[in-house]
Amino acid sequence: MTVTSALTLSGVLLVSQVGWAATATVTVKGAVVAKPKCEINGGQDIFVSFNELITTKIDGEKYGKRLIPYEVSCSGNMSGNAGLLKVSLQGLSPDFGDGLLHTNNNDLAIKLLQENGQQLRLNAWMNFTYPLTPKLYAVPVKRSGATLRGGDFSSSATLLVEVQ
Repeated sequence: MTVTSALTLSGVLLVSQVGWAATATVTVKGAVVAKPKCEINGGQDIFVSFNELITTKIDGEKYGKRLIPYEVSCSGNMSGNAGLLKVSLQGLSPDFGDGLLHTNNNDLAIKLLQENGQQLRLNAWMNFTYPLTPKLYAVPVKRSGATLRGGDFSSSATLLVEVQ
């Protein structure tokens, strides 16, 4: 009988030890923050006018180079992403040149340039830190060996800014 009592007592002690376990409450807190909302040019279209260009002077580098005038304004909490944004010009490419924007003149395209003179390829992204928006330029480029005909030309692209 002593053996049975000892086994029963051990069983009770094990159950009692589980009952005396320490407990603590874990509280989890945080905030879900929506990405900041950004607007380009106050929601207005951006126009770049080349005016009149002399066809033989178009070099694809400097002649006719124009600033693309745009502004970016963001509202909301920018601290979560340290103001990191990216910009891209999206559009159609011509059948010549790489990363150029096509125009309605088959022998003429637009090259997009960054402030440092490097090309920003069409449909590619460039990172920047808000509120410093990068300066972007458009410069006409003619197809190699082409003789441009005179007349009006036009093109369009979509400027995108995205929060990273």
